[in-house]
Amino acid sequence: MDLRGKQAVVWQKQGNERRLDLVPVVMEALEDLPHRHGHVFRPVQIRRRFKGADPERITGDRYHNNGRTSGGQIKSGWAAACRKAKLPGKFRVWIPKGETTERRVFVPDITPHDLRHTWATWHYCLHKDLLRLKDEGGWSTINMVTRYAKQMSEAYRAEISAFIGLSG
Repeated sequence: MDLRGKQAVVWQKQGNERRLDLVPVVMEALEDLPHRHGHVFRPVQIRRRFKGADPERITGDRYHNNGRTSGGQIKSGWAAACRKAKLPGKFRVWIPKGETTERRVFVPDITPHDLRHTWATWHYCLHKDLLRLKDEGGWSTINMVTRYAKQMSEAYRAEISAFIGLSG
């Protein structure tokens, strides 16, 4: 994250680096974070020193590149954000092997990848420019762009602009 430059760097599956401009509503949220230096997104572990003790939150320095050997670096944060926003989902309930206590994890119906589809559709609604969308979305072909972006009524344009903090 480059908060001063209002951009995020994202690495795609193909190993391509992309820079994303951060819209005003995202910048406002990021500027409200308690830590303003170092890495923006940091893993949090919940640890109990002994049975019955209050949980301790330990914030790490940053997420590390695991070479895509496992996923889930944002899974718990995403699930918590969706649950707090009262987005749809369900609780997965189970008792881990060797334990007697039930565990519950919220599993949202919406995934981070769903937001890529929403972004593409909103981008096209605002700009009506497939080549710009192809470039900014990092897709190699217009055909891929059309898998993500869908037609949306012009009636939503003002609402999208207002939501992301753009004027006009």
